[in-house]
This record gives sequence, C-alpha cells and structure tokens, in this order.
Amino acid sequence: MFLNLVAVGTFLIISLTVFLISEAIRNSKRRARSISDLNLSDDHPKRPLAPSAFQRAMAGALPQSAKEIAKIEKDLKRAGYYRPWALIDYLSTRNTLVTMILVGFGILAVLAPPSNGMGPVLIGIGLLTALLGYSLPRLLLSHQALKRITKIHKGLPDALDIVHMCLSSGLSLRDSLQRVASEIEVFNPEIAVEFELVRRHSEADSMAKALSNFADRLDTPDVNALASLVTQSDKLGIHVAEAVTEFAVGVRRTFQQRADERANKTTIKLLFPVVLCLAPPIYILLMGPPLLKMRDFIQEANQRGGVLDVSEAASAFGEVAD
Repeated sequence: MFLNLVAVGTFLIISLTVFLISEAIRNSKRRARSISDLNLSDDHPKRPLAPSAFQRAMAGALPQSAKEIAKIEKDLKRAGYYRPWALIDYLSTRNTLVTMILVGFGILAVLAPPSNGMGPVLIGIGLLTALLGYSLPRLLLSHQALKRITKIHKGLPDALDIVHMCLSSGLSLRDSLQRVASEIEVFNPEIAVEFELVRRHSEADSMAKALSNFADRLDTPDVNALASLVTQSDKLGIHVAEAVTEFAVGVRRTFQQRADERANKTTIKLLFPVVLCLAPPIYILLMGPPLLKMRDFIQEANQRGGVLDVSEAASAFGEVAD
C-alpha cells in the first residue's frame, strides 16, 4: 500500500510539474513581444480564444484582495500581457494548480492506512506544495516584469535619440513614434511595442492621455518624468525635440550615477565575505601555534615532577610545616 501511494504521489507531482511548464510556455506566447502581436484582431486566425466559463470560475476560486489583484494586473502589463483577459488567465492557471495539488494530496491522505501515520504527513506536504504552487507563478510574473522594465530603461535613451532625429526632420511626435517603433523592433522589441501602443492610444484620444497611460503601465520614475515633460512641453509650446534630447541626456547621467552607486556599494558588500571567509583562517594561523604550545606545556607541567604537579606541591608544603 505504501509503494502504491509513493507511485501515485510521484505521478501526481510529475503531472503537476508538466502542467505548470506547459502553462508557462502557453502563457509566454501571449506576451506582446513584437508589434505584430498587437495586430491580432477578432477575426485573426491566431487570436487566442476568450476564457471559458470554467476559467472564469477558477479565477475566483481562491479569495484575493482588490489591492493584490491591482498589483497583479499592473505586473501583467509591465511584463507585456496586454490581452483583456490576461488577469483571468493568470488567476485561473494558478488557482487550478493549487486546487489540483490540494485535491491530489487529499486523496492520498484518505487512501493512506491510518496505522502508519502517513495521513498527516501527506496533508502537510500537500499544504507546503500548494503554497509553493501559489507563490511560484507570482514570482515568475514579477521576474518577467522586472526584466522587461530593465530592458526598456536601458534602451530608452537610444530610442529617444532617434525620436529627436525624426522630430528635427519635421515629423510629428506621433509619426516619429511610428517610425522609431518600426526601426528598433529588431534590437529592442519592448520599446517598439510601447511606442506603438502610445501611437495608437494617441490616435484614439490624445497624445497627453496616451503618455499618461504609458506612465501608468510601466510606473517607473523615468517614464513618469518623460510623460510629464512631453505633456508640459506640448502645452507650453516648447519644441518637443529639445525636451526629449535633454531628457535622454538626463537618463544617461542617471544611469551613470546609479552605476557609480552600485560600484561604491560593492566594497561594503565585499566586507562580509572577507570577514566570514578570510578572517577565520587568519585567526587559526595566528592563534593555532600558541594554543598548541600552551596545551603541550600544561600537559607536561601537570605530569609527576612538573611545575604544576599538585602532589609535589602538597608534599613540599607538608615538609615545610613539619
């Protein structure tokens, strides 16, 4: 019976692992990696299907606070998941994984014989595995969002330089974003996708609203400053090209200052491994020989006839007393 439970548990863990990997691969294809991924209309053959009723039900299976849902939705946009039902896909995948883990280990705990006490152990393992299945998708999403934001920050000054060239040649900001998005799509698709979204939003509403949405999506100081700068320049009648150039120079200066700050922090961070790894051997080399010599001296002195021999000292004291 125990071997059967082990076999079923192994099969369950492998199945859940395959499910998690397949869902991660399937969800990664839904990210907007290029401008062509934004061109999927309703009648496009490659357009992903809308979530089913089962997915919508599983998305609300586990309780979630409104604040946490807002954070997840923001990270989904920062990671490049712009589908209207991206939040439902994420929640349904995570909740399905957690539910399968709890149900599977619950069945194993019920089938386990009560004599060997495996039931509580399986329940504990199931709870820990469910907690891991609940946390891993969130950590993966945060990692994807942070990685994409970092790429956008690194490529933003170069993209703004190209925007400045387009603005200086007489193009409008909307046409400049379209031109730059098509030019940089090969080496920085993340910025190309964001610029294309800004252009489309500006066509639907206004450039100020599109830049505000751009800042809300990424929610970083540099992008917020860029959106505010371009909006204020447009309102005050200042040429946008000059504002964009100054901002690109400021971003590069900020990157350099951050790099210098990280370099200065490196010396402090190296202090801990130096103290923990190099100090003990040094203490051993310095204190080891004297301690060994002191140990040998104490052993020899405590022997009969030695300096610290208590019996010799007591006999000598007795003779003096007589």
